[in-house]
Amino acid sequence: MATREREFDRHAKRRWTAQDFTGALVPLSTSVAVAFFFADGGATNFLDIVALPYGVGVVSGLIGTNLFLVMMVLAARVPIIDSLFGHDRALELHKKLGKPVLYLLIVHMAALIVDYASRVNTDVWSEIVTMLGVNDLLLSFLSMGVFVLIVITSLVAVKRRLPHGVWHAIHLLSYVAMYLGMFHQFTQGTLFAEGTAGRAYWLGLYLVATVSTVVFRIILPVLRSVRHALVVESVVVEGPGTVSITMRGRELAAAGFQAGHFAHWRFLAPYLWRESHPFSISAAPTDDRIRITVRELGDATSLLQHVRQGTAVWFEGPYGIFTESERTTSRVALIGSGIGLAPIRALVEAMDFRPGELTVIGRARNESELFLMDEITRIAHAKKGIVYSLTGPRGRRTPWLPWAESERGVSISALIDKQSEVDFYLCGPGAWMNSLVADLRSAGVPPHRIHNEQFAW
Repeated sequence: MATREREFDRHAKRRWTAQDFTGALVPLSTSVAVAFFFADGGATNFLDIVALPYGVGVVSGLIGTNLFLVMMVLAARVPIIDSLFGHDRALELHKKLGKPVLYLLIVHMAALIVDYASRVNTDVWSEIVTMLGVNDLLLSFLSMGVFVLIVITSLVAVKRRLPHGVWHAIHLLSYVAMYLGMFHQFTQGTLFAEGTAGRAYWLGLYLVATVSTVVFRIILPVLRSVRHALVVESVVVEGPGTVSITMRGRELAAAGFQAGHFAHWRFLAPYLWRESHPFSISAAPTDDRIRITVRELGDATSLLQHVRQGTAVWFEGPYGIFTESERTTSRVALIGSGIGLAPIRALVEAMDFRPGELTVIGRARNESELFLMDEITRIAHAKKGIVYSLTGPRGRRTPWLPWAESERGVSISALIDKQSEVDFYLCGPGAWMNSLVADLRSAGVPPHRIHNEQFAW
């Protein structure tokens, strides 16, 4: 047993080291971007009040543009980033960077307009008109307009009102913004003049962002979809408005699918082919079969309840770190709510357990929404695991629990002992998971033993 625990511990430490190294690349690249300016004598601009707007404008522009390119890479679904941090956390950072990048670029533009106006002794509005007459600077103004539109449509209140297809189309404009804004970097001033290290460095950054996007968002998904040739084999009703779709393909092991992964699936059928949607694998994948479970939530998910056998399926993925690779210890608790039980079902089947190491908790408003729970219970009992089914309206004191248990003051400690020695895998609605995470943290469970992932787009 001790040997097994040490192996889990070594694997976790290697992963954490890789995460720290990769995460450090963001501030490092930003520092290098600014360092080129200071190496070119840029520090003198901060010693003279007249030249200060120029220094502030350039530095804010360098930082903002560098972070914008980081955002592009985070959204490109690069496998190494996804396997280290998870698809949802990469997109979470992508979203968090949006506003700071916009503010930095606004400061960049405003400061340089003020600087250029003072140099020629004119007013700001006249200088703007003059700048709009310069092609590369006109493109940079258009780039800023596109970026403002993208940030506005990313606001939660706005995003909720937009159909996914419209939101996605607007965000494709981020690539337009990137290229519209890059030209003036290389034609205005001497920092990125031909033959300079700064020019080579920034061209390299743009190349990385472009190649990452083209390869991992377009080329690789197309090649994988053609190679593995997935088609719908069967559709089975699992509960109210919920079906499991089994797909048949070839050499699926080479695609890297694991229990707990999800992918973006595009069913090549009328009205469905236009959009892809994220669904978790709901059974341990094999070399020729893979299964997902889909709950009707409107739009395409209602059509998927009736998708026909033989329908071709393209996919992007697999994604996520909600897998056994994140495991840090031998004892595991798998907790799912509603359709969040789909990846739990796959993990129960695929994970390696010894008697007494597995606990499964299913949570739903009623028995009919404990999707796949019969399968989960059968597999868990075969592995000598413990299974709890919790149904009822959400509690007030501890919202992840049913009302009766919550109001009696029940917590996770009533279901699982020695919580700090257990890996917890959680999947369900965001608010429900937040409540459960808070309960786990109160029980002394360290953050590295709490594994949860949310679909993100």
